[in-house]
Amino acid sequence: MALGNLVKGFIDKLMSGDKPAADVIRETIGEVINNQQRTDANNAQAHADPIEQQISQDGYVWQPRLWRRHVMAQMFRMLHRKRRLAISEQNYDDLLAKRGTNYTWRMLRNELYAQSQLAHSDPQQLAERNRWFNCALVEAMARDLAAQGVSAAQRVLANLATVNDPAALFEAVKPMKDVDVPGKMKSQAWLDAYKGAGAYFTMKNLILFHNCMVHLDNGQVLDRDASFSYIQQLNANPAVGGQQMFAVMLRLIDDNNFDWQG
Repeated sequence: MALGNLVKGFIDKLMSGDKPAADVIRETIGEVINNQQRTDANNAQAHADPIEQQISQDGYVWQPRLWRRHVMAQMFRMLHRKRRLAISEQNYDDLLAKRGTNYTWRMLRNELYAQSQLAHSDPQQLAERNRWFNCALVEAMARDLAAQGVSAAQRVLANLATVNDPAALFEAVKPMKDVDVPGKMKSQAWLDAYKGAGAYFTMKNLILFHNCMVHLDNGQVLDRDASFSYIQQLNANPAVGGQQMFAVMLRLIDDNNFDWQG
């Protein structure tokens, strides 16, 4: 409310004689205080930290330059398993085998939620992640679990009929949110996607930030940009499975003598 309007309102109320002058003064002071509080709140919102705005609006903080570095850290912890053991796929598989079916669905829900948020702001990163965790994977996982007698998986399959965007895909898996499925066999499709996504994002970090280069079979060593382009093409190729991507990552580590503890 503008100052002129406040003054006019004050005078009108005072002259009407409907209320004692003291009451009119108190009301006017209250209006001034409320008006200032609204102004301060609007100014604060206009100058708010963009990170704070992202948290309050989306509950998700976008930082694409991190390039999912936590995935690489987890990958090397699993590959090495214990410091006294050499890097190997067996170490990775042994640890992955300890993560039950509940973990696969919890991880999937978290991933699909992230993708539903990326759909608004980062289509490139969405495409990289949706390459592995997508509607086809959800269907394969649900069919595997439905075959083992889990009724919630049948509801997921029914939900997939109306999925048309990342947000709807996240909603489709909600029947599995509170379902406990201990002892059920993990989906092979999930295992392949998990390894493929982990390998891709690990290689992305190795190339962009750790000076690792792709070594081709003919002896040619690709530079940084060409190496990154090479793994991007692999990631975009639906014929390349997660196990194949994982093998490419292991070779990249070996060819560059990469010391993850260095």
